[in-house]
Amino acid sequence: MSESLNEWFVLRAQSVNPYQREEDNRKIEIDTVLNALNILDNRIEKTLKIDGDGNVFLTIEGQERELSELSSGFISVVKIIQSIISAYSAFTNATDLLNVKGVVLIDEIESHLHIEWQTKIVPTLKNLFPNTTFYIATHSPLVLSQLAEGEAYLLKRDADGVVRSQEINSPNTRLLENVLQDAFDVDLNQLKRENMEHIDQTKAKQKLLALLNK
Repeated sequence: MSESLNEWFVLRAQSVNPYQREEDNRKIEIDTVLNALNILDNRIEKTLKIDGDGNVFLTIEGQERELSELSSGFISVVKIIQSIISAYSAFTNATDLLNVKGVVLIDEIESHLHIEWQTKIVPTLKNLFPNTTFYIATHSPLVLSQLAEGEAYLLKRDADGVVRSQEINSPNTRLLENVLQDAFDVDLNQLKRENMEHIDQTKAKQKLLALLNK
């Protein structure tokens, strides 16, 4: 993941020159990604350096950090942001790429994301891209738990092969165990009861064996 992102930065930087027409100059993509990272974490400066070996460096809290040294979870988030910005840049000459009106589809957004990022990736994207409508597929209850009324839907295929949607009411205001049951048909309370029954049965067997061995 970090290698492909590193390559993207290098290729974009190599394509920048002062003689290009403004609408063809992709420096705006680099600047927009750096701006987004600064919004995401103000410790990250809006600067970028590339050494002679093609290694990319960001400045974080005044210290240069090689891109490859950053956590894989954070790099995954940066990759999502970069992909959206790069895609918008491909079909518009707008200079304010964060505010482009568009639709973005993301499948399995939780892939490669640390648990912490799963709990805040949706608000992060909505904040960075306020004019973008996101359609996101997920099997993560943590991602789902960020969604408000009217934002979450369960897709089910009927016996006739038709996929139908059913709204999941306000996941962001409900207990995670209730969201799990509604969205994934997982009853945590039932699982706990079954585990307790198993433990009780095991203890009873141990006591019986102890009596028989006396």
